[in-house]
Amino acid sequence: MRISTKSRATLLALASILVLAFMATPASAYTVSKKTATTWMADYLKAWETRDADAVEGLFTPDGIYQSIPGVSSETFVGRKAIHDYWFAVTREQSKIHGIQGKPIVEGNRAAIEIWVTFRDPEYNPKGNHMITLLETNVLTFVSGGLVAKNVEYWNIVPGVHKPPPGWGR
Repeated sequence: MRISTKSRATLLALASILVLAFMATPASAYTVSKKTATTWMADYLKAWETRDADAVEGLFTPDGIYQSIPGVSSETFVGRKAIHDYWFAVTREQSKIHGIQGKPIVEGNRAAIEIWVTFRDPEYNPKGNHMITLLETNVLTFVSGGLVAKNVEYWNIVPGVHKPPPGWGR
């Protein structure tokens, strides 16, 4: 089948318009609300406090990405099963878990949320009562339906139990 020069030009113009339209459309037109981000993190912390890897797994998309340490491939978990297995292993020795969250900072389909978590973990604090305070910020990429497609954690551990300073999480 032969295509005329005029038809070829029309098809090329149409293809160019489609490419430009695709490039101008954000990767995700979904906009997460502060309420959705806050609810997601509350569910995440509740699952952590009860060491419920099944509940954590359910907060992610089937092909979700969980980066416990950004840039370290052995600390990047892809897919619900990998996230579940990681969570089951990492929380196994933890107890007396209590977490609170700050107010999310939301932009488009992403949210950054600080969390302040105290728990007993002999691996991270082998001395005394084994209590630690974990200061963490999660950068979350949401999809419609309130699930997370990607979680990147930035954290620091301080031995002992510490309260957040005034103004934390605002």
